[in-house]
Amino acid sequence: MMQFREDIRIRQNQRKPKIHWARVWFWLIGVMIILLAVVLTVFYISLSPVRQAEQKVNAFVLHKTKITKISSTSIDNRKHITYAVIGEDASKQKQVAIVNGSINHVRVYRRDSGLSDDALRQLIIKKYQPKKIYSANISRYQNALVWEVSYLNQRRQLNYVTLDFKTGKPYRTIEGI
Repeated sequence: MMQFREDIRIRQNQRKPKIHWARVWFWLIGVMIILLAVVLTVFYISLSPVRQAEQKVNAFVLHKTKITKISSTSIDNRKHITYAVIGEDASKQKQVAIVNGSINHVRVYRRDSGLSDDALRQLIIKKYQPKKIYSANISRYQNALVWEVSYLNQRRQLNYVTLDFKTGKPYRTIEGI
C-alpha cells in the first residue's frame, strides 16, 4: 500500500509545464520586427549608390544647363548607363537633359518637342492594348531621343518597346520577356 501512495505522489509532482502563450507570441513578434528591420536596412544600404549617383547627376545638370528645378531623374542601363533628367528652366519651360554614364557630357532637349505623357499613353493603349503599363522613360537609342516603355500585354507577358520621342515610331519591340 505504501508503494501505491508514493507512486501517486511522484505522478502528481510530474505535471506538464504550462505554456505561456503570451510569452511565445511576444518572442515571435520581437523576432519578426528584428528581421524586418534587418531587411529594410539591407535595402536602404544597397540602394545608396543609386541615390548618390542620382544626386551627382542632378548637381551636374543644375551646374551645366539652364535647368533650375528638377522634377524627375531616370536611369537607363543598356550598353552604357544613361541618365534622363526632366526639369524646368527659369522661364518655366520643361527641358530634358540626357547625361552619359561617366557624367561628363549633357544634351538638353525641349520636353514639348516630343509626345506628351497623355499622347504616349494613348498611343500605347491604341497600338499595343496593354493590360498594365509599368514604366515610360526618356532615353537615347542610336543617337535619337526615345521613349522606353515596358508593359504587360493581355496574355500577361512582359513587353518592352522603344519609340521615337517625337513621332512614336517604334525602333524596336521585345515581346514576351
